[in-house]
Amino acid sequence: MTPGAWQELTKAAFLEIYGDCFEHSPHFAARLYDLGPFSDWAEVDRAVRSVVFQAPQPEQEALIQAHPRLGQQSPMSALSSQEQRRSGLASLDPERAAELQQLTRTYEEKFGFPFVLCVHGKQTKELLESVRERLNQTQEAEFQLALEEICCIALQRLKARSAVTRS
Repeated sequence: MTPGAWQELTKAAFLEIYGDCFEHSPHFAARLYDLGPFSDWAEVDRAVRSVVFQAPQPEQEALIQAHPRLGQQSPMSALSSQEQRRSGLASLDPERAAELQQLTRTYEEKFGFPFVLCVHGKQTKELLESVRERLNQTQEAEFQLALEEICCIALQRLKARSAVTRS
């Protein structure tokens, strides 16, 4: 299904298909629907960024908090589980798993929210390097980076779901 075909869906049908593309936050998907119709993925990308970056700060904070801790077996959405499994996070050797858990724990202690990264297409080494690098960010910069990553995650999920959904 293309973004242009989304306009043929009711809002309820759109949310049934795409509501989980924003981690445990279907109200963001509802806002995305309201910004349509879209002619291409570039418009969708701009709209995703709009709904995320124009949301009130408490909603942004809740959206960040809704994301799972990378590499941990804590409960997470089916989409997050698939993404982490594909990136190799579900099968890390014990040493790498301990390193990732320590880094993400340090990150969360410093910033007060989980480390969020669009893992699509990234290898374990890149993930670990990203956490290390982002530990050097300021609180404000890291908050913005987390939102950027959420936009990337949502767009990847929308595209993947559209690729398997027939209009």
